[in-house]
Amino acid sequence: VDAASIALPGEDPAAYQALVDAYDQTYPLHTVMHRFLIDSLIRADWHKQRLQRLEADLIRKLLDETPGATLIDVMLSDSPAAKLLARIQRQLTAHERAWFRAHREIVRLAASLAADQQDGIDRYLGFAAPQHRPAGSTPHVEDPEEPEESESPERTQSPAPEAGKPPYFVG
Repeated sequence: VDAASIALPGEDPAAYQALVDAYDQTYPLHTVMHRFLIDSLIRADWHKQRLQRLEADLIRKLLDETPGATLIDVMLSDSPAAKLLARIQRQLTAHERAWFRAHREIVRLAASLAADQQDGIDRYLGFAAPQHRPAGSTPHVEDPEEPEESESPERTQSPAPEAGKPPYFVG
């Protein structure tokens, strides 16, 4: 279904499907968020590959049309083709940024899921089998005698990012 919609005439839908399969093997799916991020990686990669072919074709055409000119001469000219080439190169960079943003989020999400899973295992071991608890870990015990703190005002904004860690946004 995806291959029919993203592969343009002249592009190989099987090549797109091979790219999808490679990403799906590399990045295991755990949540719908993973699927979205992996689809973002695939889309950015596919579009970048398409633009790279277009960029190469356009450079060859520009050099053929201006015999004796160097690549820098062609790129610095004020022709519509040179402007298109600059636009293609900006789009290539944008697709690379999108790929790296999605990849960074996948890595962050995987680390978060692993930490949550380990925390769950530690809690389970602390309650079910305290003798198997990892050395140095403390069991999670909720004291029913302690009242919860309810005097703090309700937060209406996200907490500030931790020092040294940039905030991540996928949009």
